[in-house]
Order: sequence, then C-alpha cells, then structure tokens
Amino acid sequence: MNLKDVIAEDIDNVFFNTDDFSDEAIIDGRAVPIILDNDALNGKSDVYAMGLAEGEQLIFIKEKDMFRLPQPGEQMTINGKQWYIRHAISNAGVFELRIGKEQVYD
Repeated sequence: MNLKDVIAEDIDNVFFNTDDFSDEAIIDGRAVPIILDNDALNGKSDVYAMGLAEGEQLIFIKEKDMFRLPQPGEQMTINGKQWYIRHAISNAGVFELRIGKEQVYD
C-alpha cells in the first residue's frame, strides 16, 4: 500500500466518517457526507472573513461524491436550500467549496 492509498483510505474511513468528523447532507438529491468548517473561513484572508459575515459556508466533499469540481457561479441545493459556488479547489481527493446564498464571482 502506497501513501496515496493510505490517504484515500483515511479520507473515507476517518475524515468523512459520519460518526466522527462529517455530517450527512442531501446535495442535489443525493445523500453524501460533508464537513462544514466555518472556523477555517476565519483563518483565511479578509475577503473570506467578510464572506462569513455575509452568510458564506465552507464545506468539504469527497471528489468521488461530486463527480466533477463545481465552477464559481454554479448553483447547488444542499439540504433543500439553494447555494452558489463562490470558490472551489480540489486537494488530495477532496473538494473545498466556499458557498454563498447569492451568486457572486471571485
């Protein structure tokens, strides 16, 4: 087993384990585990901190649960509420998505 395999296993069995770190959410009609981390927004630039005050959220989702990296401006439904992608990056099998209630582009 190489390092990539170990990281992938930890993503599934540790970080996105709904008994420990993640919660289940309904995203565009599918139940998937997500990690909500608004504390991380506070540690980012002033733009992120301002966004938190404007109702932004920072969520992490496994790449394999999303199929593709959403693009800024795209709309998604999370637990019955409409959100817009403000910023999206992919890192080691996980998508980091900054979402907001209004459609705004970086």
